[in-house]
Amino acid sequence: MQNLERIKQQWAKELPELDTSTMELVGRLQVIHKHMASAMNNTFRQFGLTDAGFDVLATLRRSGKPYRLTPNQLLEQMLVTSGSMTSRLTLLQKKGFVTREQDENDGRVNWVKLTDKGLVLSNQVIHQHLQTQERLLSVLSESERLQLTEQLSRYLKRQGLE
Repeated sequence: MQNLERIKQQWAKELPELDTSTMELVGRLQVIHKHMASAMNNTFRQFGLTDAGFDVLATLRRSGKPYRLTPNQLLEQMLVTSGSMTSRLTLLQKKGFVTREQDENDGRVNWVKLTDKGLVLSNQVIHQHLQTQERLLSVLSESERLQLTEQLSRYLKRQGLE
């Protein structure tokens, strides 16, 4: 946080009338995001995945048996572009974690499905991922976590993002 304090002091010196409180808060959120993303990406790399690959596997896994969704259903749940989805699926298919198959009854429908290998991997990764998140949040008490979750939820709702 020394960097953020230094930046705040520099602005205060150069433009003392400037209210940098928003810059200070957004800067802290950015530092937290980078720190958390780095730790979670390290977890995914241990399993040969990227955060994008994990996102696909986790979305399919939490969809329940038979662990399959159409590409459009995946897009809706993951909020990514179709181009990035195609590259994610191609990579996961090459690694044997998902298959893409045509619907037996309707040739216009295609499914993305977890393979047995993908199911085993997704179960391993999600447990490790939750341990990583627990470690990241261990500096906060349960009460602080709940309070922060509520505040962030309120913010997201007001922004129309939740």
